[in-house]
Amino acid sequence: MRKVRFGVVGLKGIGQTHLRAIASTEEAQLLAVADIDEGVGKSTSSQYGVEWYRDYEKMLELNDIDAVTICTPHFLHAPMAVKALQSGKHVLVEKPMAITVKEADGMVEKARSKNAKLGVVFQYRTNPTNREIKRLIDTGELGRIYRVCMEACNFRTQAYYNRDAWRGKWATEGGGALINQTIHELDLLQWFVGKPSRLLGQISTMYHNVEVEDIASATVLFENGAHGIIQLGIVDPIRTERLEICGEKGTIVTEGGKTKRAILGKNLKELVAEEAAWPKPAAPQFLDVEPKEIMGGGHGAVMKDFARAILEDREPLVNGEDGRTSLEIVNAIILSSFEAKPVTFPINREAYSNLIRRLSKKG
Repeated sequence: MRKVRFGVVGLKGIGQTHLRAIASTEEAQLLAVADIDEGVGKSTSSQYGVEWYRDYEKMLELNDIDAVTICTPHFLHAPMAVKALQSGKHVLVEKPMAITVKEADGMVEKARSKNAKLGVVFQYRTNPTNREIKRLIDTGELGRIYRVCMEACNFRTQAYYNRDAWRGKWATEGGGALINQTIHELDLLQWFVGKPSRLLGQISTMYHNVEVEDIASATVLFENGAHGIIQLGIVDPIRTERLEICGEKGTIVTEGGKTKRAILGKNLKELVAEEAAWPKPAAPQFLDVEPKEIMGGGHGAVMKDFARAILEDREPLVNGEDGRTSLEIVNAIILSSFEAKPVTFPINREAYSNLIRRLSKKG
């Protein structure tokens, strides 16, 4: 079997997850690694029996490498990805793919011009239950989606930010809870419901000593007409993870790690058209949502899909355009908050890039 030969850029934290994913993927082979930290570089080189490069650009000169994964701090994602694409490599980049959607535009354009695969790591899409939710929506079993409500309220301590100098800063992290933690949930939301057309957002820094936001909220109008309400943050020790998707034929609710659905006896339009002014509501019967496909999830599934996308010459599970949409939602919430008004999609690229430059200088 032909294998896709990988190089990994950035070996700490999530980089170790990528290394394990490559090692466990039949279609992949690790060829080289790059990191400016000599200690982690040499130890990883020894562990996997591959060459270590302090300068990732030197690694990109290897003709034998087919693809690279980028696992560095956020502000390095876009320039490193563009450099790798320019070198003729396929690129799998950790979320977020960039700090600004303008940077993401450049990555997508470069991938197209080089006829290269550009993938973004959003492993929540590989979860079997999430894939079943997507199937139920795409097959029309819920009917037209008209309302969604999402809460992704998690927790991080100040120590989380203190351990890495790049975290918590506009110039290097590009945001806080939105761009780092809850972009996963925003990716699922746009995957399930579709792209937004208009958004009103609000962010605040309530409890952490950082430049960026630790709580955010937004009201959203989607392209299909659905209304959405979002609350996101990292200031909730009592965590809340909840998603409600309402369609004209039924509702899906995910909460506390469990997903249930209720199907209406009649279509919503028929219920609205009933002659009785105060019809007796039918008690909803919620049933567990059980995945119809059994597959592995997480980074291993993402890596396997990306390798196969290269071998089969198809788009990866989350391509550059999809990754850009999730990032644009993040950018939109932040832009709307600072401009104190709604923003429409596509957002003004220059306005957001200028905002990030101003915020970075303040820091």
